[in-house]
Amino acid sequence: MSKNKVNGINAATVIFCIISVVGIFYLILRWKLNRKLRKKVREMLPSLQAVLGVYNGLTDYTNYFSNFQAGIFLAKAKPLYARLPFAVSSIGLKDDELAVITKLDEIIRTLPDLRSAYNDEFVPKEIEKYGGFFAGLEKYPLSLEQMEAVVRDEDNNLVVAGAGTGKTTTVSAKVAYLLEKGLAESEDLLIISFTRSAVGEMFDRCVKFCNRDFAEGELEVKTFNAFGYLVNRTCSKTGLRLAFDGDDKRAIEFLEKSFSDLFLSDKDFERLATNYIAFFNRPYRSEFSFSSGDEQIKYEKSFPNIALNGVHLKSGQEVQIANFLFLNSIEFEYEKFFPLELNDRDPKRGDYCPDFYFPEHDIWLEHFGIDENGDVPSFFKTKPPFATAKDYYHDGMLWKEGIHAKYNTKFIKSYSFESKNGRLLANLKHKLEGLGVELVPRAKEEIFEAIQKSPEFDGLIKLIHTFLGLMKSNNRNPGQFAAEAKKDMRFKVFLDVFSRVYQLYESRIAKDSALDYNDMVNRATTLIGSGEYVKKYKYILVDEFQDMSIGRYELLRSLLLASPGCKLYAVGDDWQSIFRFTGSDISIMTDFTKQFGHSYRSKIAKTYRFNSEILQATSTFVQQNPAQIQKELQSDMVPLEPSFAFIPLNFSGTVRELRGMVKWEKVDEILSVLGAKGENLEVYLIGRYHHNRPDDLRELDKRHPNITLSYFTAHSVKGLTCDYAIVLDVDSGQFGFPSEVADDQILNYLLHEGDSYENAEERRLFYVALTRAKHKVFLLYDKLAPSKFLPELMEEKDALLLEEGKRCPECSGAMVAKQIRSRNFMACSNYPHCKVLIPQMVS
Repeated sequence: MSKNKVNGINAATVIFCIISVVGIFYLILRWKLNRKLRKKVREMLPSLQAVLGVYNGLTDYTNYFSNFQAGIFLAKAKPLYARLPFAVSSIGLKDDELAVITKLDEIIRTLPDLRSAYNDEFVPKEIEKYGGFFAGLEKYPLSLEQMEAVVRDEDNNLVVAGAGTGKTTTVSAKVAYLLEKGLAESEDLLIISFTRSAVGEMFDRCVKFCNRDFAEGELEVKTFNAFGYLVNRTCSKTGLRLAFDGDDKRAIEFLEKSFSDLFLSDKDFERLATNYIAFFNRPYRSEFSFSSGDEQIKYEKSFPNIALNGVHLKSGQEVQIANFLFLNSIEFEYEKFFPLELNDRDPKRGDYCPDFYFPEHDIWLEHFGIDENGDVPSFFKTKPPFATAKDYYHDGMLWKEGIHAKYNTKFIKSYSFESKNGRLLANLKHKLEGLGVELVPRAKEEIFEAIQKSPEFDGLIKLIHTFLGLMKSNNRNPGQFAAEAKKDMRFKVFLDVFSRVYQLYESRIAKDSALDYNDMVNRATTLIGSGEYVKKYKYILVDEFQDMSIGRYELLRSLLLASPGCKLYAVGDDWQSIFRFTGSDISIMTDFTKQFGHSYRSKIAKTYRFNSEILQATSTFVQQNPAQIQKELQSDMVPLEPSFAFIPLNFSGTVRELRGMVKWEKVDEILSVLGAKGENLEVYLIGRYHHNRPDDLRELDKRHPNITLSYFTAHSVKGLTCDYAIVLDVDSGQFGFPSEVADDQILNYLLHEGDSYENAEERRLFYVALTRAKHKVFLLYDKLAPSKFLPELMEEKDALLLEEGKRCPECSGAMVAKQIRSRNFMACSNYPHCKVLIPQMVS
């Protein structure tokens, strides 16, 4: 019998039968399972179709499809889709049933792309649908960019709008659109701007666009401060008081009085405050960081450099020495002529005037500008026969030492590198005591009187006020700066002074049961977050968004979190962020998506304010700061003449009292030229400060009756438009443009890193000043001290430079003509820091 047969049956047949039975059993089970799965799916089909219906409703071109709505949709669709069986396409569903599932699968997988494509189709359809409505809002119809910015209705919307592009119009049109379309009622809206005047303008524009009168409180248009007050008042069981009635001047007066009281009553504070004003009132900068003597001299001239005893000096290190001497009752004379005998006088060296002389002790002091290795700054010059500036400078040092040795005088030396390593004053003290000089600390009352007269006193009080506002706006306190203070001695000294004054400030407003504006905003954030303030909003619209601070940002975040689905609509121009002193942080706008979540950024680039030449020059200028949002503005206005006029004013030899007259006469001359162009011109005079305002502006106004003439600071002119602008005093220096006052490095501890670009705020402020005029901007500047900004605007960057032969051979400063005792000379404009004087031959 064959081994391949079992009871006469072939083994292969047996195997085949077994497989067949198992197969049939599997098919029966599979059929039953598929039937069961089909039943389950068919039971789910109504739900699946309902979800598809939701999607179809979201994409039926009735409304914008927002990311928030997409999230809600996915929250319903994904769990439902996950309940579908694996390989659902193979369970025997009908084609129409399978189509439902396939469609939902595609939507879930590609929803971001589908939503984006839908919205890109929806926007032009919506613009066409509401085109007539938009056209009727005001005399000039909205631009296509504005209409797109209005109908885009994302969770968070940032509209980046350039100067003169119609930011307020865009926000007001958004309000009108929301109400017209029925997306919200007026009570659902919160509209915020930053100034009372802007709020008033916004409300009036909304009334006009909506063509209706709103009942009191029906449409909330407020400043952040006013909204913060509303929240606090709503949630407070007692009355609210505004600290110092919201008057900055009164707050500054209180800070000054607090400083004075502490100084006279607290010995430790007296020491701290004196230390700051005498030795830390300006940041340290090495001579070795400058590229030219002219740059160093201009830097030094940007500070008062006045010692506590009123003596004017040439450098910050000399001021430190002078203040040390004053505080220790050591009388001194600055740059006193040394009585050289006739045979020691060297015409090549000029008069010898050591830096300091102490008459009571008959001691001379020289402060030498060298580093630890004896090297000199790279811009120092040499003269034959010396090969290097170092050799030349050291020869001068040796000559001075030789003179003092010959005359047997008491002579001490100090060095720049001692300031760098913090040993300048300690070493000076040691040297003076070594010569038997007794250091007698000056009386507190004398020091206080000197401090009050010092220009550094007002500067410190203003810095305290600015730091206080920035700190509270960022919702921080002095104790949170310990790490920074360890690394920066100047900041530590300032913080020691500030903290004591701050304590008195907080105690005062607590005693008065008052809140300052920053408290209003910060406390409102807490009340909203805790649920005590219960009102919900559907839309929050913010104008001038570039002026947001951390405190205001936190308030917005609390409102958005308290009202799920609430949409943020922000309009601003980061190029015009100019209110740093109020705590504005440009990064809140430039990092908008990071700060608020999913967002859409629109741009409005067409300006109606100024011509294309002004546009091109100013856009290039402001975008030198890489932190600014890059954008390309457009203008249809064609310039009819050169749009910039750079006008140097020659103040050489002019006494201070007559400088104003020189400026006045030049402005008068410009106005005469403009007056010949036609009637009813509007001309703005723009200055960095109030004190830049020309004297007797009323007389200028009378002399040019066909011109409407106004003066504005660069801050106050924001948002305004004129025919021609004259920007005054575009100079270098402490109160120049850019102002060196506004950029104290201490404030950087409260500023976003991206805004630490050199003169970033001043650059934006200058941009604001340049973009007010429709036709032309005149820039008046001191020929000998022009602003560092001017070369960037000029077609040829060497336009400011004088001819090479008119540059100082020592410091590279400008040489100017002078007449001394009927003789003609070319003298360095940096006198008395540089005393180069070159006789001129008269043909």
